[in-house]
Amino acid sequence: MRIVPSEISSSTRSQAERSVFTALKAIHDDESVALHTVHLPQHRRKRVGEIDFVVIMPKLLLFIEVKGGRVAQRDGKWFYGPRDRESGPKESPFAQASGGMHEFEREIGDLVGDLRAHGVPSGYLVITTDIDLERTTEFEPPQYLGMTAYDGGRGLAQAIEHATRFWLTRNSWASTPVSAPLRKKMLDKVRPDFDLVPNLQSRLTELDVTFERLTNEQLDRLDELDSNPRLVWTGGAGTGKTFLAAEAARRKSATGSVLFTCASSTLAAHMARILDGGITVRPFDRLDELKNRTFDQLIVDEAQDLMTFERLGVLEELVSGGLTEGRWIFMLDQNNQVLAPEAYDPEAWEYLRPLGSVYGPMKRNCRNTVQIVDQVRLHTGADLGVASAGEGEPARYVDVHDADHEAALLDAYLGELVQGNVSLRNVTLLSASGNWETSSARLSRYASKIDQFAAVVGTDRTKHRLTWSSISDFKGHENHIVCLIDFGPEHLDGRLDALYVAWTRARAQLWTAGRPGTRQALKDLGIASLTRGGQLR
Repeated sequence: MRIVPSEISSSTRSQAERSVFTALKAIHDDESVALHTVHLPQHRRKRVGEIDFVVIMPKLLLFIEVKGGRVAQRDGKWFYGPRDRESGPKESPFAQASGGMHEFEREIGDLVGDLRAHGVPSGYLVITTDIDLERTTEFEPPQYLGMTAYDGGRGLAQAIEHATRFWLTRNSWASTPVSAPLRKKMLDKVRPDFDLVPNLQSRLTELDVTFERLTNEQLDRLDELDSNPRLVWTGGAGTGKTFLAAEAARRKSATGSVLFTCASSTLAAHMARILDGGITVRPFDRLDELKNRTFDQLIVDEAQDLMTFERLGVLEELVSGGLTEGRWIFMLDQNNQVLAPEAYDPEAWEYLRPLGSVYGPMKRNCRNTVQIVDQVRLHTGADLGVASAGEGEPARYVDVHDADHEAALLDAYLGELVQGNVSLRNVTLLSASGNWETSSARLSRYASKIDQFAAVVGTDRTKHRLTWSSISDFKGHENHIVCLIDFGPEHLDGRLDALYVAWTRARAQLWTAGRPGTRQALKDLGIASLTRGGQLR
């Protein structure tokens, strides 16, 4: 059965409603449409009313009231929720369903005409997913579905059939089936086209909430590992390594001096902005500014980019006790997320690993949607963990002839985002060539609204402007939407690491434009990745 909206909102806390939502969606019925959470702003007896589900079917307009958890009746009054926090007294669920049904009929009648005159029958069904109510004079069996018959959702389809037959006998004047045009008219009036699917901006907001919840869950790991002086945390892109590194730096700064470093100057600029002033932040190539200083705690993010004996030697001098006795945390990606092969020496990793406690790989991906994780895994074989941010839009790929063609398709996509109320600051253009002077972005009609990321990172940006970046400068960063441009087969050259970095920067949506020959090169590399077991080269 089609259900609107197609994905349940993260604000829906009722597990009972979530269960019924899933059960309705699983019913094989191409003609009916279920609407979740229909508001009744003009309810006659309440300031605002709400119906859990309205199901528009050819034979019946069915209203479903869902109750989860404990339900109690005392002296003819109804109470809901745990004993120590119960709410009530309130109406019975049957009275709520009946009241919602009649108010809906009145309001929709004002928009499409009197339902009875149209011959549209209606009825209601009360569902308690966690208990079975004893039979009372307040309802007939077909009007109620308890826990046992509901059976985790398996009994819902049959219950709807029983309710339909019951209510048709109570609506003898009905003219069924209700015509498809009338059903569509009712649907359009309740949920107009613009509201059938939440726009992308609302989806981005939901993903932000999910991201905050998921990353906060990871803070428990800091407590678990706090007793270990030397730690190595491993995890694929999107598993929250930088988030944890920042929080570790804040905690450690309360008891001593902290140095936070990484290879990327843009990531260091960002971290210097979000970390407290008492924490020293420097990119690796500026560590010479700290000569003759040592720190109580060293934190290294994106450590795979610094994994050579020479670089470890530099870090050794900056932490009290050195790498063998000092206190440090190294964050690295087990997928070898490196853009330059000379930046990673496996022997250096074998030297460092036994000096600390290795934790990982972390498996909860809290950045990328399922579609992005699947896209990266398919083409690179990289393990990004389990996508926990939820569903998103399918990754898009377009073939382009040249820079002019690419700019035109990019403009069309950006226009689509603007139409969906997406702020341009939520979009980053990642250039595979990394050359602004030759980038197709300069040919875009949005060119005047583009900031080069390396110039604005670490500053206040209040304008709604796009950002453009090379892949290497955007490593360690992220944005809601990423467009990979200036991308040709020469940028793969038998390697997948740059592609891996680029694609995993996107939190919600990914758009890729490929020059001639790129699609085939991606296909070949994907096959090769699967053949060798998914190890990046």
